[in-house]
Amino acid sequence: MKYALLYDDDAAARRHSATLLKSLGYLVAETTTVGAVLNATGALHFDVILTASAHAAGDRRSLPGELSRLAPDTPTILLLDEGEPFPPLYHAFSATITKPVTVRALRHALEFGLDGTGPRPVPHAVRYERRDGQRRRQMREAATTVR
Repeated sequence: MKYALLYDDDAAARRHSATLLKSLGYLVAETTTVGAVLNATGALHFDVILTASAHAAGDRRSLPGELSRLAPDTPTILLLDEGEPFPPLYHAFSATITKPVTVRALRHALEFGLDGTGPRPVPHAVRYERRDGQRRRQMREAATTVR
């Protein structure tokens, strides 16, 4: 199971993005505030973080800077409104998707990390991968039979 954290202050866009992520096999935690994003990131591990904001509202800290401090190996994807200019902190994100989000754009960003400026791969955090007991047992049995 893959885990995604989604932040968007627009409820309809958040529900739409969450539905698409679920269709791609992600378990989605939805948040409505930047504080909730930072708290969730500090408490749990996520395979990907999607955010509709490049800054923490009412705060002097940058959101990508805080996310990279709390979860340095987790890729972050910026969700931009159509026609919105790229923020100054654009380079701090792994990929960028223009809203309304489509399955094709989401899959493309999650698999390849392409954002229009060339390949920026989204690293897969193997050491934090969560596996169910059955899969772990099969891997352990395979390792013992090989030896």
